[in-house]
Amino acid sequence: MTFILKKIITCVIVPPGCFIVLLLLFAVFLKKKSRFFALLLASLLYLFSIQPVADLLLMPLEYTYKPPALAEVKAGDAYVVLGGGVNDFAPDIDGEGTPGSEAFQRLICAYRLYRIDKKPIIFSGGIILERRSEAEVAKRILLSLGVNEKDILMEGKSRDTFENAKYVKELSDKHGINKIVLITSAFHMKRSMLLFDKFFKETIPYPTGHSTSKIKYDLLSYLPNAGNIGGIAIALKEYLGIFFYKITL
Repeated sequence: MTFILKKIITCVIVPPGCFIVLLLLFAVFLKKKSRFFALLLASLLYLFSIQPVADLLLMPLEYTYKPPALAEVKAGDAYVVLGGGVNDFAPDIDGEGTPGSEAFQRLICAYRLYRIDKKPIIFSGGIILERRSEAEVAKRILLSLGVNEKDILMEGKSRDTFENAKYVKELSDKHGINKIVLITSAFHMKRSMLLFDKFFKETIPYPTGHSTSKIKYDLLSYLPNAGNIGGIAIALKEYLGIFFYKITL
């Protein structure tokens, strides 16, 4: 009981919970028309910050593809890892930038598969706002983990998923790579496969870093959490990207 009470109090104090409470308090003192809008905003903010709503949008993206069997993975010619940002202001032990959390999950997944079956790792990610290419940071991490340098192929020009697919295809053709194991975050896989299927005849999807799970919800699932707002924003971005590429490709 103390644990639940602590969670509820924390939820009321930190955003977005505190904003929901403030809107509800303002609604008490506002006129009828203004009260309606305050209650509407509080309701929307609450709905957008709880786990069931975030899962409702993310699950169709994250479970479109399941991780393939190891035998299927071994049939691929190379592991293709899509970039997920660089944290340029968080230097690690050698004083350099680090991969973003999504990129790090994808890298670790590729490294684990590489340990089982050594084949080239193609990392795809260029420079957008960071001071250095994602590919450079990823290569340093892979080398530190013990991946043989000759097995690391870097694609450092791409700025979005379409360019990931385009430039990875060009690099793959140069190295005689035909069938790839595509590694990216589970929420990003549906959009990625839509694009990579345009460039590759054979692509094996390997989703990683799932943020949702098929579990029963409890009281904590219905408490406002800023992370759920982030999850909804990610899902909406993916749906917009899928829609855009479906009407333009």
